[in-house]
Amino acid sequence: MSTTSAVKKSAYDARNLQVLEGLEAVRKRPGMYVGSTDSRGLMHCLWEILDNAVDEALGGHGDTIEVILHPDHSVEVRDTGRGVPVDVEPRTGLTGVEVVYTKLHAGGKFGGGSYAASGGLHGVGASVVNALSGRLDVEVDRAGKVYAMSFQRGQPGEFADTDGPDPESPFAPSSGAAALRVVGKAKRGVTGTRVRYWADPQIFVKGSHFSLDDLTRRSRQTAFLVPGLKLTVTDLRPEASPDQPATRVYKYDGGISEFVEYLAQDQKITDVIRLQGTGEYTETIPVLDKNGHMVSTDVERSCEVDIALRWGSDFDATLRSFVNIVATPKGGTHVTGFEQAMVKTVRKQVENHARRVKFNAKNEKIEKDDTLAGLTAVVSVRIDEPQFEGQTKEVLGHPGDPCDRLEGRRGPAHGVPHLHQEGGEGAGRPGHRQGGLGDAGAHRRTHAQGGLAPQECAGVLHDAHQARRLPHP
Repeated sequence: MSTTSAVKKSAYDARNLQVLEGLEAVRKRPGMYVGSTDSRGLMHCLWEILDNAVDEALGGHGDTIEVILHPDHSVEVRDTGRGVPVDVEPRTGLTGVEVVYTKLHAGGKFGGGSYAASGGLHGVGASVVNALSGRLDVEVDRAGKVYAMSFQRGQPGEFADTDGPDPESPFAPSSGAAALRVVGKAKRGVTGTRVRYWADPQIFVKGSHFSLDDLTRRSRQTAFLVPGLKLTVTDLRPEASPDQPATRVYKYDGGISEFVEYLAQDQKITDVIRLQGTGEYTETIPVLDKNGHMVSTDVERSCEVDIALRWGSDFDATLRSFVNIVATPKGGTHVTGFEQAMVKTVRKQVENHARRVKFNAKNEKIEKDDTLAGLTAVVSVRIDEPQFEGQTKEVLGHPGDPCDRLEGRRGPAHGVPHLHQEGGEGAGRPGHRQGGLGDAGAHRRTHAQGGLAPQECAGVLHDAHQARRLPHP
């Protein structure tokens, strides 16, 4: 009898299946989209909104971004980009604002020509943040008008605020074009988007908070990667330190050359060396035809490479890598190509100058650790529709074809970057040495056993470059 009851209780049929519609899946499994529901996930939500603003600046639309941490623990991101589309998307019958903030895998970054290179690729960033927010407000300046739309846990509608915006205010759901309101006039030629949201306490654990250190570090990094972009961070929270300025401004015209000088803490042996170039390649991707069917199509792609590096007196190495300005702390195919090119180039130069540095090419061989010792480098790659491993985008999983340019496998005809040197500015800034590669002890052991010291490796490479004898990598 007991066995029969147990079988009945564990019966499994179609009635046990659940179908999560819209943003329900995000709220049910938030970790799949933002990594966690603690402060890390909270910061990831902010990165999603910030990256959308940066993508506009990356495409040449707008040069100013503001991030404000409000006293009520909401956060606001303002940009001077083109503004989220406000017209009606014909297939859904919804305004562009509602599509972007309520539909997963929707947006202008799927190869439609709106963005040549962007960090947002999956069309889930803004909608995920909306789903995980108790309240989210969007204002758009476009076509001479100021448009506004509000959401409660992903549902569009309007809050009946009495004394400033409050996620606890009475809320009336609405949908369609009526949900987007015209609330004012924008100055002629002024465009942009303002997003303010309150993280949902039903989702994020108690004690989750926005990290000002992480925000300033990310803002500084972004300003280095997008020369000319002005990024402002303002902390208005009551717990903000009175000893620190409420507003911090980041803008660097020197780009990643300044970034390398900022990261490097040791005594420099070489000036900053800059490698830049563009290559073309063909990629086979699935594309929707006019009948809505996916067909494999060959498309021409471009790969832009921008690398800044310099050697110093330290044995440790610092390497930062980015794809479309998205940090890839766990590397990927672009980092692999860079390291292989470094080893190949340094080996050749050391062998060509073996007598000068007393290097026995027959019995000794330059390894990767020798070339990385004392190196500070920033590797930035811009490619169309890169393939990251997951929504957190920590690893570039794109097939090696475009990134082979870094190793020079395909020759100058395929756009291998040309080398020129650029003196970096800003030496002596305090910096953070993160993402170190290799073991300092291993470098010292290599030198003690007769290997080439990092100073010698760098000197040969630098002197050869100065004499214009360095071949294209």
